[in-house]
Amino acid sequence: MVPIRMRKSTQQAHPDKHVSICRLITSLILAIYILCFPCASHAQKTIVVIPKATILNFWKIVCTGAHEAIKDHDINLIWRGPRVENRAKAQQYLLKHYTKQKVDAIVLAPADKTALNKDIEKAVNAGISVIVIDSPVTTDSPHCYIATNNYKAGEHGAELLFENIKNKGSLLLVGHASTNGASFSRENGFINRIAQLDPGRTIIRLHMRDGSARETRIAVEEILSTIPDIAGIFAVNEPTSDGVLHVLEKQIEQNIPFVASDYNKKLLQGIKNNKIQALITQKPYAMGYFGIKTAVDLINGINIPKQMESPTTIITKDNLELSLTLRCLRKLSTDEKSHCAICFN
Repeated sequence: MVPIRMRKSTQQAHPDKHVSICRLITSLILAIYILCFPCASHAQKTIVVIPKATILNFWKIVCTGAHEAIKDHDINLIWRGPRVENRAKAQQYLLKHYTKQKVDAIVLAPADKTALNKDIEKAVNAGISVIVIDSPVTTDSPHCYIATNNYKAGEHGAELLFENIKNKGSLLLVGHASTNGASFSRENGFINRIAQLDPGRTIIRLHMRDGSARETRIAVEEILSTIPDIAGIFAVNEPTSDGVLHVLEKQIEQNIPFVASDYNKKLLQGIKNNKIQALITQKPYAMGYFGIKTAVDLINGINIPKQMESPTTIITKDNLELSLTLRCLRKLSTDEKSHCAICFN
């Protein structure tokens, strides 16, 4: 009887080769999936910053500080806001949009102290970390508030102006929109401190609708032509300060004491030319930087304080060298500008 030799099938002949091919195919599929869907392997966090405006020097500096804060973090930073201030409806739209997008955190500089409350509360209830900077809101929902002590800044304005008043005329208080929480607090601080320092002094309180430098110029020119004995002027922020300075530079015969708020190269030149007696400067770079840093901490589950105060610096002709410590008065590099095309183009 002839023994029968059994022949192994082709599939059973090379089991190791079969396993290797399967592993190779699996690896290729996984590599393609990771390339197409990187969030599957790493969920990048998104932080949205909604400033009051994007074209003013103040907010450009906030933007630079915000981008500096994410350098060591894998964060998708979105900077979106209206071009000019006092556009609460535009901010409402952005808040609603990014709440629906379920971003991880929103850093907001509210243009209106009440109009954004409901949208802020909806964002917080949706699990989004909300940090408010620069200007307050009347809801307690935000996880953190980072800003200058605006009431105290207004008191400083009153004290500095009082030191320079030379006649018994009225004082002109150039405010922003009455709905702007930060400037409204500065106005009240100024008014109450003047009442203590100089009881009975008349204060003409001026509110802007748009808050632009152009609107301020028109209003202040009209007031100075109607009331020639104005004894001093206090302006509450950068655009109103720019507008007042523009008018005073044309008033060759008048030398009205003027205390301004915020800073840019033009306002510093106003101090050098004796058109501005003092600048009450904030720390916009720090607001942007710590606004983002706080958002990152919240995302990572780190406890943060409910409120942080950003200090002010008072610049006069006697300590003008202090202006060298202020961020972003230098010319920004092309690389720095490229981080936020909205601000610098």
